[in-house]
Amino acid sequence: MHNIEEKLIKEMELDNHQKIKILDISKKISIDGYLVAMVARMNVAVEQKLFSDNDLSLNDFDNIRKKLGTHVLFEYTNQRNFIMAKNKDEILQEIVDTFIDNMIEYLSKESFPKKLVLKRYRE
Repeated sequence: MHNIEEKLIKEMELDNHQKIKILDISKKISIDGYLVAMVARMNVAVEQKLFSDNDLSLNDFDNIRKKLGTHVLFEYTNQRNFIMAKNKDEILQEIVDTFIDNMIEYLSKESFPKKLVLKRYRE
């Protein structure tokens, strides 16, 4: 979502040394109604150290870098529509807490950056 004001809610360094930012991208949609939304972003560097020698050859890595560039963006968005202004902050906190509770352990796995890079390469 572009042209939306983004406010940093939280920045975390994960166990796999990746950094994730959680941002509030909510917007007013009526006099007293909001689209309450958050986006989580992690910019994963496409680096040789993500892969063991058994994973791929140097030539394969060069092909990945040519296709993807130096970074791959992971982005997750969650939103709730038509939330009354008085409930906006509470709903946003629920969305963020649910994301942290359900996703951070998975995103923190040592294998996540490698899997993300390979998935994007195959897309």
